Amino acid sequence: MEQTIKINPSGSLTLPKEYLKILGIFAGEKEVRLQSKGSQVVMFSAQKTVETAPKLSPQEAVKNAQAIVRQYIPAGRSLADELIAERRWEAANE
Repeated sequence: MEQTIKINPSGSLTLPKEYLKILGIFAGEKEVRLQSKGSQVVMFSAQKTVETAPKLSPQEAVKNAQAIVRQYIPAGRSLADELIAERRWEAANE
């Protein structure tokens, strides 16, 4: 599930109810915990421990890791192609 939300001039934002439900955050809670993970921020109910917080699926984790690595790779460069070329060179020079 993905949705774009607006940030008010004061810096505050309102999360849709379905996201609050997923996070286990209920109306009237005055505190939530934020935790940074690389370029992402994860939000938890202040009542829950980190261990009970929602986890990423393996596919989401891979997608996030790829996005982080992609930031450091120049456009047009293919690490996969470079690896294949290296392996072919190594095989030819054994």
